[in-house]
Amino acid sequence: MSMKLLQALLRIAATLAILAIGAAANAQSAQNPPQSSQQDQDAAQQALIAAATPGPAHAQLMKRAGEYTTVTTLYATGAEPQQSTGTATLKSILDGRFLQETNSGDSLGQPYSGLRLYGYNNGSKQYEAVWLYTGSTAFLVLDGSTDDNGKTVRYSGAFLGPNGTRQTLRVTITQTDDDHFVVKLLGEGPGNAMSTLETVYTRVKKTPPPPAHH
Repeated sequence: MSMKLLQALLRIAATLAILAIGAAANAQSAQNPPQSSQQDQDAAQQALIAAATPGPAHAQLMKRAGEYTTVTTLYATGAEPQQSTGTATLKSILDGRFLQETNSGDSLGQPYSGLRLYGYNNGSKQYEAVWLYTGSTAFLVLDGSTDDNGKTVRYSGAFLGPNGTRQTLRVTITQTDDDHFVVKLLGEGPGNAMSTLETVYTRVKKTPPPPAHH
C-alpha cells in the first residue's frame, strides 16, 4: 500500500470518528436536555396548571349559587319607572371555575328567559361574563374589575345590534350581603338618552322540614 493511500484512509477514518462522536453527543443531549431547559419546561407547566386552577375569586363567585327571586326596575329619561319580577337559578359548573345563571320573568309585559356565565380569568386577572337572552340573538361579552375583593365588580362590554352597529354597555354587580346582590345595567339610547336597568336578587330561603314526632 502506498504512503499516499494510507494517509487518505487515515483521514477518512478520523472524519468518520468525529462524526460518530458528534452523533452520539447529540443523541445524549436529546435524551438528557440541559437542566435549565428542563426547569423552564417545568415552570411553564406549573404556570398552566395555576392558570387553570380555581382560586379565591372563583370561591367568592360560587357563594352566589342558589335560588333567587328578582325585581327589575327600568329607569328611563322622561318616563315613569317600570317594574317586573322573575326568578333565577345560579349554580357552580366545571368544578368551580364558572357560575351559571338561568333566569326568567316578564319585561314590559313580555316573557323572557336568559342564560349568563360568570368567571374570573387567572391569566388576565379580570372578571369575565357572557349574557344571552330570548330578546336578542346577540352575545353580550363583558370584562370587569374590582377594587374591593369582588364585592363590587364593574363590567364593560359590547354587542352588535341592528344593522351591525356596535353598542356598548356598562354593568355593575354589587353583593350587598350573603342573600342579596344587585345588577345595574347602564345603556345609551337614541339621542344620547341614558337608561338604567336595576335587578335586585333575593335568595330563596328553604324552609327546614318540621321535626319528626316519635
